[in-house]
Amino acid sequence: MRGDMKLRRIAALVLAASMVLGGCQSASVPEEAESADTQQIEEKESEAESGTNVAAADPAASPKGRYEEPVEVSISKVMVTNPHLIEGQSPEDNIVLDLIKEDLNIDVKIAWEAESSEYNNKLSLNIASGDLPDIVYITNYLTFREMAENDMLADLTEIYETYAGDYMRQTYDTFDGRNLEPLTIDGKLYALSTANIGYGHNILWLRGDWLDKLGLEVPSTMEELKYVLKEFVEKDPGGNGPGNTIGLAIHATKPVAGYGNKFGVEPIFHSVGAYPTQWMADASGNVYYGSIAPEMKDGLAILREMYEEGLIDRQFVTRVGSGETDAIVDSGLAGAWFAPWWGQSGDSYINNPDIELAVANAPLDGEGKFNHLLPAPTADLVAVSKDCANPEALLKIINEEYDIYRGIDAEGLATVQPIFDQGVSREALFPTGGFNLDYYDVVPKLGKLCKSLVETGVMGGDETTTEYDRWKAEGAKRFADGIDPSDPNAPNTFRDYYGRYVGSNILDTPENNPVDAAYYYTTESSDRLKPTLDKLEEQMYLQIITGEKPLEYFDEFVEQWKKLGGDVLTQEVQVMVDGQ
Repeated sequence: MRGDMKLRRIAALVLAASMVLGGCQSASVPEEAESADTQQIEEKESEAESGTNVAAADPAASPKGRYEEPVEVSISKVMVTNPHLIEGQSPEDNIVLDLIKEDLNIDVKIAWEAESSEYNNKLSLNIASGDLPDIVYITNYLTFREMAENDMLADLTEIYETYAGDYMRQTYDTFDGRNLEPLTIDGKLYALSTANIGYGHNILWLRGDWLDKLGLEVPSTMEELKYVLKEFVEKDPGGNGPGNTIGLAIHATKPVAGYGNKFGVEPIFHSVGAYPTQWMADASGNVYYGSIAPEMKDGLAILREMYEEGLIDRQFVTRVGSGETDAIVDSGLAGAWFAPWWGQSGDSYINNPDIELAVANAPLDGEGKFNHLLPAPTADLVAVSKDCANPEALLKIINEEYDIYRGIDAEGLATVQPIFDQGVSREALFPTGGFNLDYYDVVPKLGKLCKSLVETGVMGGDETTTEYDRWKAEGAKRFADGIDPSDPNAPNTFRDYYGRYVGSNILDTPENNPVDAAYYYTTESSDRLKPTLDKLEEQMYLQIITGEKPLEYFDEFVEQWKKLGGDVLTQEVQVMVDGQ
């Protein structure tokens, strides 16, 4: 069927070409153009003949245009940890590569693969030897900057304007330039970024059934949250027994780690205007590290008090084993926790089919805003070597991949879907691997579609909706309608309901106040200095929150952090920010 489609495409191409040629010979001239300067017409005809306007006549000069002659490109790739490959499918030879070759006449060769932990080292060796593949996967922003500034990458500025497909443009447009600006140096675009979609920050999850049992409202302020936690701990609405109920479950080793840190307490710091682990800038453009800002003391004081009062899990520092904090929540011992919209476990439902969850943008700051950090504007990148003969091939490949994956190319998706259905990783089959292209606001958009289905029985569709998304929305509705707890799919529908319906629908509400950091990446000295600094910082949180050290120790920590290399990093970040 795909071969038939290919023939139809070629026939349509020939027909279109004949129509263009025929039109040039016999097209009628509009009355208003009959008096046009003959010289201008002759000049335009001459331009076309000389090739200066060849793009318009070249079938390949379009987002999905097929090359007349075969084009071969090489690409580097991060090895997929769990590809779940089946016979006949490998990163080097698979159905997606076949479709790219058939539809675009591009033969993609995997130049080399490396595990994520070794990838940057391998790429550094390639850079040093000058032996780059045509398309380069880049996992480190600083590496990208060095490559661009040393004239190793192709300028994609005009190529993007010509070859970016509709889906690519639509997705990047939702970022309002935020993720392409860091990839633009001296007005030239040198890479494309994987879409680091928004709205993955922590929000407050609570046992809604416990709230109902105690006649409590969903908290919004810090004081309301502390009151609810106190009621949970003291009145034991879950029947866990005296001293067993936990108010707030938090991460054992990394209670503060940045964006999307499940069980992290970042929202508490954000409520007092502190943004730990992030490079921020003041009104004058001066860079500072958020973890040493004076506001941090206010957040630490709140957490220290909550720990002293038993509102935070008193044993959290001992729960260092894998999944131990999850187990606290899943077993029904905890009344509240911070997690992203997707952070719910089906095990919670298995252990307690009567469980109900509530969610809130909380705690709010003094002005009634829920502050939360934006994700880094870029993640992994793909760029093209300056020596590549066909740099536009990168965009054509991405257009093909995502037209298939998103079902824009319905026949392509139907061809590939049986492979996906067997659990084969998309990242293993796609030549661009983990490069992801999605709408910045896809989560709240899909949340609204899911809400419509759950509440009205009707689910609309737009450019963000895939078959997968519709399937998940249908799962949420099945749970809302009352699924039998013995159904093997019940735990998954529980996650669909609370993630895609309940959680997603509070992410873009008026109280939300997204905050952008000044800089998200590493610097020249990061690898050398950050391990020591990060360890010092992690210990500080645990020591102050648990009372091992007094609150005043924070000032000592700040001085240590500066002396051990923090000042050096701050200077390097300032240079990077000034150069953006």
